[in-house]
Amino acid sequence: MRKRMSPIVLLSLSLLGVGCSDDENTASTQPADETNGDVETTTSTTINNCTLSTPLRIGYAADLGSLGAPSDQPGSEAAQVMIDKINEAGGVGGLPVEYVVKDIEGDPAAVQLAAQELLDDGVNALIGPRFASTGTPLLDTVDGQAPVIFMASTDPALADPSRGAFLGGFTDPVQSSAMAEWTLSQGRLTAITFSSSDDRYFSSNTEYFTTVFEEGGGTVLADYPYSLADNDFSTQVNEIAALSETPDVLFTAMEMPQMEVLLEQLDTADLGAIKVLGLDGLDATVLWTAGDTANGVYFATHTFPLETNGVAQFLADTQDAGVDSRTISFRAIAADAVQILAAAATQACSVAAADLIATIDGLQNLPVTTGTVTYAGTGGVPESDVVILSIAFGVPTFVTAFRPSNIPS
Repeated sequence: MRKRMSPIVLLSLSLLGVGCSDDENTASTQPADETNGDVETTTSTTINNCTLSTPLRIGYAADLGSLGAPSDQPGSEAAQVMIDKINEAGGVGGLPVEYVVKDIEGDPAAVQLAAQELLDDGVNALIGPRFASTGTPLLDTVDGQAPVIFMASTDPALADPSRGAFLGGFTDPVQSSAMAEWTLSQGRLTAITFSSSDDRYFSSNTEYFTTVFEEGGGTVLADYPYSLADNDFSTQVNEIAALSETPDVLFTAMEMPQMEVLLEQLDTADLGAIKVLGLDGLDATVLWTAGDTANGVYFATHTFPLETNGVAQFLADTQDAGVDSRTISFRAIAADAVQILAAAATQACSVAAADLIATIDGLQNLPVTTGTVTYAGTGGVPESDVVILSIAFGVPTFVTAFRPSNIPS
């Protein structure tokens, strides 16, 4: 059965400190970057004496009720909190930042309509949805008429500075590679994967993991297909139980609530000793709400409250504003996206699309909520560390943060 942790261990864990995972983990990889600015500086965008005649108007094309809702719902709320903080500090260029949200309903046709409506409404900067299925038609519609930051997306195909498109954090090849390298560093050399062809997030990540894991000396014994509509994985679990050797780990991009079902069925089949590894979607869908079932799961994500960043303070700010802050990364990187757009408008002293895009593409070491961000020379994808967390007695805890050395192209 999956290893359970005692209440004594739980008392030692905190979102504001650096916790440990279970006793099998040595957290031997390199530490997170500690060059971040303090909390206060991350709100300010007063870099020069810019005075704007037209306000920065940010639009969020958000998937509020479909596949992207676990990231876009909290992200759209957190963006409002950061905009309010900036406006309380004087706004951008002497004017309050304006903000409008359009629900794209997870529909490629709806996102095109929403994008055009936002542009017609005078939006001069956009935050885009999480998945490429909706992000690509949005980018095709906007096509350089405003910068787009895909706050929650990890799909490298959406990053294109020549079209004004940037990601808010690392890509799928980076996070999957980090999980593969970290797993090998723990001496776990056999794996199985679960993949879904319903969106390339759920399939390409297993391919990246497999490539790096096997190039590093590991063996992937099998891949098990599933659908995003599935609510039973007993067939796959029975096949795993019949393998000639029990794998050390199971890697998947699966999210909640499917992950909870899979974990329960693994436990029932006495396969709870397999370490389950996931990705940032488990942060978006709040894996730790599964309770004891989720204990011992490891997953990659974008950030975590540490003394070296402003995440804890911003999560407190969202709670003060009446916004649920259980989802950690996707509120913090939404704040980052707003800060990036505000800083670009201030540095360029302009809200013209070409000026904003060029300025974002040249940003270096800009203080934001999660630390600092650089776009200069990155092709629209900031080279951020991957944070690995584990679930210990229902609480997400910090394991390590690093950038992998082998990243598939």
